[in-house]
Parts: sequence; structure tokens; C-alpha cells
Amino acid sequence: MVVVKKNNRWYVVLYMPPYGQQWFAGGTTKKEAELKEAELKLKKEAGTISSAKYALGSFLDQWLETVKSNLASSTYESYVQTVNLHLKPALGNIALGKLKPIDIQRYYTAELNGGRKDNKKTVGSGLSSTTVLYHHRVLHRALETAVKWGLISRNPADMVDPPRKAKKEINTLNEKQIHILLSGIKDEYLYMPVFLAVMTGMRRGEILGLRWRDVDLQNGIIYVTQALYQRKAGIPTFTEPKTPQSKRAIQISDAVIKALEKHKAEQDKNRSYFTSKYAPYDLVCCMQDGKPINPESLSSYFADTTKRLGFPVRFHDLRHTHASLLLKAGINPKIVSERLGHNSIEITLNTYSHVMPGLQKEAADKFEEMLKNGTSH
Repeated sequence: MVVVKKNNRWYVVLYMPPYGQQWFAGGTTKKEAELKEAELKLKKEAGTISSAKYALGSFLDQWLETVKSNLASSTYESYVQTVNLHLKPALGNIALGKLKPIDIQRYYTAELNGGRKDNKKTVGSGLSSTTVLYHHRVLHRALETAVKWGLISRNPADMVDPPRKAKKEINTLNEKQIHILLSGIKDEYLYMPVFLAVMTGMRRGEILGLRWRDVDLQNGIIYVTQALYQRKAGIPTFTEPKTPQSKRAIQISDAVIKALEKHKAEQDKNRSYFTSKYAPYDLVCCMQDGKPINPESLSSYFADTTKRLGFPVRFHDLRHTHASLLLKAGINPKIVSERLGHNSIEITLNTYSHVMPGLQKEAADKFEEMLKNGTSH
């Protein structure tokens, strides 16, 4: 912070990262400027100096550039969408230092009532509490950075009541429905992604990012090493799996091995047909020319297909189906957790608690039968 004279007036020049130099009028004399300098030093220490200078929207733009290098590409794109579609239009013109908890609380209410903007069919309808909670987390993280930079003294997002995360209802298919589904899509590109989801419990992005080099058909193992992320059509991005535990090895059955061998033979025919035009991604699940399958298109087509078959479910419900059937079959929850790539067994047990009551009854009956057999000798 320095005092300078320019055009017969005195100014206090303050460097404020990430915005650079900021000039403050100091008066007509050097003494007035020095008094202003002392005042600004106190305000800087209190973190209130920028309150009337910067709009929240400008700060969020700068913040996004700052955090970009530390985020996965999918997370960064999600932050950008949240900021540009929601936070900036609603709160962007408010000065950073004048943002109040009531402004944020009103924003959450408005988004819950009519915040959807990314889908022409549903624009104007309310966002889910889970989505608005995500907005809260993005905004809170950004404002925490503003506190660290000394732009504000405290985080106003600390003083609001964000919505609670909505617990999604888990829908699963039974054995008969699985047979009907796989039979109904046997000759479609949808078949192999669905088949792998049912048989392995892999996530959509993991299946669409699976490469042949990560499939050991001889030993019956699939290695999950990457996932396909694609927010914009025609721009695929391959990323690390969701968590460190998501990077895993999954044992597969003989039926899966045979299905993959047959699928690879058919894919080799496509590769020969397209020759040099065949995309070099080495993907197990792809379009005829080897290009990646758009994840959202896959989910949409899958939803339409299951609705037509009479049991509408999401593609992600196939992962739930795999886990639920394993647990019902008496497979150790630790093994199920490892197959799914969960961070801990607690996540598996909490997610599939609806399966547990039946398992408890089965365990009690088996224990009773064991005791009866022991007394019969």
C-alpha cells in the first residue's frame, strides 16, 4: 500500500490479489491521503475493504480460473455450469462484501421452486434439493476463498440453512425382468453396456470408458482404470475413476467372458470395415465406427426402452440391481463393496439397507435350523 500524487490529487494504491492494483481517492493533501491509508489498512485487516468494489459474478469468474488446475475436468465443468447458469444470473450483480445470508437463502428457495434452466422440456420447474445443496457447496467453497484472500471477513454461506440432500429411491430389477430386458435389446448397441452393468455393477462412465487392454479374458478380470465423461456432444473426455477405491479389479463369470469374446469378434468385423476411419480409442462399448457412446444419449435411450418394457428404471439402477441381488444371495457385503468400488463398507450397507431386513430374517432362520440340527444328534 503506497500514497501517490496524480493530477494534483493524492491517492492510496493498494494491491489486492487476484484483482491487481486498486486506487482509492486520498484527498487534496498528502496528510489526508496518509489518514486514508491508515483507514484502508484497518479495513484490509478486517476483510471489508472490497465490499463496494467487486460484484460477486466477477469474483466467481476469477475463482473458477484459480481452482481449475486442481479439479477433475468433470468437476470443473460442473462448477462452471452451476456458476454461469445459476449463481451469476441470480446473485452475480451483488457486491461481494454486501452479499448477505438472506440473499443466499432467497436464492435457494427460488431454485427449489423454479430453477431448472438446462432442459427445454422442463425449464422453469424446480430443482431437486440435492442439486440446490450442490449449488450451496460450490458457493460456500468460493466464498471461503474470498475469506482467505481477505476480500470479506466471514463467509455468509455459513449462516444459511441449505436444503437437505434428497434420498433417492432405489429401484432394482428382479431376475425375470433382467431376462426380459436383455432379450429385448439383444441386437442393439445398448446390449453390452447394459449386460456389463448388470453383471459387474460398474458405473456408466466406467463401462463406456472400458478399453480392451483393461480386460483380461484369460483370467476373467476387468480392470477399472478410467471413465468416460462427456458433457458436450462430440467432445469425449477420459478421466480417472470417481475415487481411488473406484480403480479396481472385478472378477467376471464365464458367461461374461463368452459374451465379451463374441462382442470382440463382431467389433473386429466393424474395425475391418471402417479400416483407418475406425476411432482408435480401443473401447469395449462404442459405436460401430469405434467412437465413444454419448453417456446421456445412452441413459435416455435406456430409460425409453425400460419404460416400453413396462418397468421404467434408470441406467444407474442396474448397478443397484447387481448389488442387491448379490446381497440377497448371501454374498459378504465387503465383497460387494469392493466390486462396486465404494470408499467403505459403510456406504454399501447404508445404500442397500432396504435389502438387510430380509437377510436378517434369513440369518435368524438359518441359525435356528443349525441349533435344531445340533440337538437332534
